[in-house]
Amino acid sequence: MVHVWILLCYGLAAMLVHLMHRLYIRRQADKPRREHYILVTRNHGQQMEWYLRALSWYTRIRGKDCRITVFDEDSEDDTLAITHRIHKSGELELSVIKLSGAVQEDELWRQAGKAEGETALIIDLRLPMEAAKIPYVHV
Repeated sequence: MVHVWILLCYGLAAMLVHLMHRLYIRRQADKPRREHYILVTRNHGQQMEWYLRALSWYTRIRGKDCRITVFDEDSEDDTLAITHRIHKSGELELSVIKLSGAVQEDELWRQAGKAEGETALIIDLRLPMEAAKIPYVHV
């Protein structure tokens, strides 16, 4: 009789594990698998590589894909050079677009091209404290 109870408990535990796994998979299917960060820069050469790598590490740790679009407003330092070097390395899915003059937020969204199934966030680094939106960056 004891063996029957052991087998019954084992069977119920196995069914519970399968049920929990199915629920977990359904929840994961509903979540976006890709994050899109839109950075607006101007003379951020000192911090640019760290910002890009922090975003990449953060999304990898969370098991998501990352796409970054950088809008640069006439930087006079190494911001574009650093961004292009990282883009050429192929480590990140990275787009660089030069801004000419003031651009409204809806125009940034249009040019960045938000894709289906991705969450997107605009971080205007020209504004004080906006860099705090980037994980692992303390302002």
